[in-house]
Amino acid sequence: MQLFLDNIVFSIQRAGGVSVYWYELLRGICNSGLPVRFLNARAASPNIFERRLDYSGFHCIRESRLPFKYLRYMPLRCTLPAAAVYHGGYLRVSPQKNILNMLTVHDFAHERRLATAFPRGLPNQLQKAYGIKRADGIICISASTRQELLHFYPSVDPARVKVIHHGIATDFFPLDKQQPPACSLALDLHRPFILYVGARRNYKRFAAAVETMQLLPPQYRLVAVGGEPWSKAEQEALEQVIPGRYQLFSNVSCADLNVLYNYAFCLLYTSIYEGFGFPPGEALKAGCPVVAVNRTAVPEVVGQAGLLVDDPAPAAFAEKIMLLEDRARRQAVIQAGLRQVQGFTWEKSVQETLCFYKDCWDYKFSS
Repeated sequence: MQLFLDNIVFSIQRAGGVSVYWYELLRGICNSGLPVRFLNARAASPNIFERRLDYSGFHCIRESRLPFKYLRYMPLRCTLPAAAVYHGGYLRVSPQKNILNMLTVHDFAHERRLATAFPRGLPNQLQKAYGIKRADGIICISASTRQELLHFYPSVDPARVKVIHHGIATDFFPLDKQQPPACSLALDLHRPFILYVGARRNYKRFAAAVETMQLLPPQYRLVAVGGEPWSKAEQEALEQVIPGRYQLFSNVSCADLNVLYNYAFCLLYTSIYEGFGFPPGEALKAGCPVVAVNRTAVPEVVGQAGLLVDDPAPAAFAEKIMLLEDRARRQAVIQAGLRQVQGFTWEKSVQETLCFYKDCWDYKFSS
């Protein structure tokens, strides 16, 4: 098999879950020894993950001189060798019939009207629909996403849709608390805090996290990581609700994030929709308890180790958080989390992806 991997996702976002996935997949495939060529790769990339990749020794192809903001929504515009494997980094497929089209579907937030107001998400939906129709093999990053795909596209043959979970990066692990933490953030780690990681808009439900803080004893602070800087409206609302009990770090290194997971009382993950959910998995791997919503892919990631609520109301979150004040229970939750995430490795994810390529290739070209 000759692989052609399209890195256009790195030109769409500076960071993000899809970039993490594509970076880890490329890194693993590059180490596999298989013949691979890259489309739309950039050495001087604004994407923090692409900057870590070393393209030396690999053949890189610039597909077109069109700006990436237009190219991202178009089918592949260059011709590939017959029987090649093409895997687009973000919903793209090739119109060629004599190659193998592989597609990864991350979620259906646009179809659920959760990500953006209609019709802003329409281009994403149309591109996804075209890709699903054309793909020879479809990777879903969770069983929840696969179930949604077969719901929205009932004509798709389930045999060509495979669940391949993400891995959880080795950047996250329990620290030796006897040693002073190497952390560049201006934060007193020894004062108890509830950690919130990720975007704060729409279905992520940051407001629910703030309302939960109102119900907790005043010694607990809210530390938010990621997303945009506080807006003026957010700051005013926070000062009214939990004055002086909040802090935001927009850009955090993996090393600092690992420290936060290690020292947080828990991760509060209020999102009601996830295709996978990196933060809960990262938290468990670092030995941080997770309080989250029992919906979509989150239960797949956290399993029995998560403190999950069926009703995503602040009172339900607060009740689960307060259970962790029992030290024995908290320690049991931490140990269960460390066991739970052992099966989520990028080595496993990459190997399953390569095997799926081969199975789909054999079915199309050897039968």
